[in-house]
Amino acid sequence: MKKLVLSFAAASMLSGTAMAAGDGAPQICLGCHKATGESVIPEYPKLNGQNAAYLEKALKAYRDGTRKNDHMNTFAKTLTDDDIHHIAEFYSKQD
Repeated sequence: MKKLVLSFAAASMLSGTAMAAGDGAPQICLGCHKATGESVIPEYPKLNGQNAAYLEKALKAYRDGTRKNDHMNTFAKTLTDDDIHHIAEFYSKQD
């Protein structure tokens, strides 16, 4: 299951559809965090309701490599500042 989830997320990233789905959900995140922000895999964090500034800071740290997680570092490298802002705002507003 874990491989399937990661494959979906990688396919989303590589297909150039990293950002918003029809409901505004950031597609690159859906494979592991769903549109609701709930984790698909228990060891992955829930993003729903997190502080937007915290999420932005964390994503930028993954992108620049100061925060280490092989999967997140790979995905975050593809994100622009605008993408990160959108993702943080989106998940901070989910219940």
